[in-house]
Amino acid sequence: MKQKFYTVLTFLLIGAPAWAGSNGGYAGSFSRMGLGAQGLAMGNTGVAGSRNGFAAYYNPAGLSYLEDKYVSMTYYFLSMDRKFHYVGFALPLRPSAGIAVAWTHAGVSDIEGRSFTGRVDDTYSTGENAFILSFSNRFFQKFSVGISFKYLQHNLLEISGSGVGFDIGFLYQPFEPLFVGLQIKDFNAGYTWNTQDIFNEQGSNYTEKFPQILKLGIAWRCLANLLIAGDYEISDQADSRIHLGAEYTFKDLINIRAGLNHSNPTFGFGIAYDILPRVSSRLDYSSVFGVAGEGVTHVISWEFQL
Repeated sequence: MKQKFYTVLTFLLIGAPAWAGSNGGYAGSFSRMGLGAQGLAMGNTGVAGSRNGFAAYYNPAGLSYLEDKYVSMTYYFLSMDRKFHYVGFALPLRPSAGIAVAWTHAGVSDIEGRSFTGRVDDTYSTGENAFILSFSNRFFQKFSVGISFKYLQHNLLEISGSGVGFDIGFLYQPFEPLFVGLQIKDFNAGYTWNTQDIFNEQGSNYTEKFPQILKLGIAWRCLANLLIAGDYEISDQADSRIHLGAEYTFKDLINIRAGLNHSNPTFGFGIAYDILPRVSSRLDYSSVFGVAGEGVTHVISWEFQL
């Protein structure tokens, strides 16, 4: 059992930085990859610009501005047998609030376990989950506050770690085309492990903390069909990042997007269409270049507005 544990642990330590460009070597890196092909195509911005089903991730304060119900889904196409996907449901609570529930899963499958002689003796998998409940309210016409409660779980062979964390968000609209947002991400988040089932009396409880991140963002619709956004983030691990992006909308049907996710270029597009008389949807695609030197990462999101 110890040999199996060491095999998977070694793989995870080597592959951990590939999960996320920001603070990727620390626990919970899947929660920092970004969600929604729209925000990812715009340089992974969204602190001030997400007022849809993905607001639960980028800034829960944006849920106060919902006018319809949203069902949101994201799927990453990743190498090395990695999986990452998201599904969420958000709805307005009139006159001034919004709520959302979501599930994020990341994992690695088909990991080869080897004996001390190098022979493959089994295959394993590992996975991380975040179950999210978000709520937001506008206390004034132009100012809202939101919070996301997250139950976190990491399964690794026969042991599992768990914990809770919070995202706190603020959103302010000083005048009509401009939004300013602030997010405190992964406050108190981490995994608590008990390794006594593996190492017996040598095992113990220990906690892996997620980096806590402060994000400041702006979103400015400078023209009727042009949106410009920017986010700045800094973590308690002294890692700072800049995200920039723009979106051009053509006839309310097609969106063309581009940006910079720190130093990596991003690009994408979206298509809006109605599938039922009272259900509209938008299919978004994003390509993220240069993540961990592995080339292009493709992301697809599908959002339904009910």
